[in-house]
Amino acid sequence: MRPLNADTLTLLDAGRAVIRGMVRFDFGTGIYCFWKGSAPFEFEGRTYLPGGVIEVDDIQGSYGSEAVGLTMRLAEAPDDGLTPAVLATIEQEDYHQRPVTISDAYFHPDTNALLLVEPVYRGLVDVIDHESGEQSALVIQCEGRALDNVKPGFRVRSTADQQSIWPGDRFYEHAEVSGKQEIFWGRDKP
Repeated sequence: MRPLNADTLTLLDAGRAVIRGMVRFDFGTGIYCFWKGSAPFEFEGRTYLPGGVIEVDDIQGSYGSEAVGLTMRLAEAPDDGLTPAVLATIEQEDYHQRPVTISDAYFHPDTNALLLVEPVYRGLVDVIDHESGEQSALVIQCEGRALDNVKPGFRVRSTADQQSIWPGDRFYEHAEVSGKQEIFWGRDKP
């Protein structure tokens, strides 16, 4: 649990805190950060640019290893520097299966001081489509991180693998042959 001061708790309980959405894309060739504010915002050493119109589907909860995805739409906003040319460069990035984090930032309504940043979705970017027309936009399909739960690992139950992580441990000494040997209980060997 995260400790919060009394002023922050009071603002959150009263529903007075100002909430702004933040999106961070960690692509292989660069990090892109956007938020629903009107001016650039510094957080954890990164500059979050005003994202123009960011639309995010409702974020669904998931159980177990069920991977819940979502669709996000990032529309152009030439006044904020998010031109169709910039949107086109994002499509050129190494984005497939790269992390995306959506967070809510809570601000003090009177001082505009940052109170809290709470991640609400962590996923992987699957597909980015370019929507052209009156207003250009990127339509981003994301997958939930629960997909990591069903991916096979690289470890095997063998003596050699166990020796690589703990030399001298003989726990799996007989594991390789135990399921292959026939045991003759109460009868003669043929």
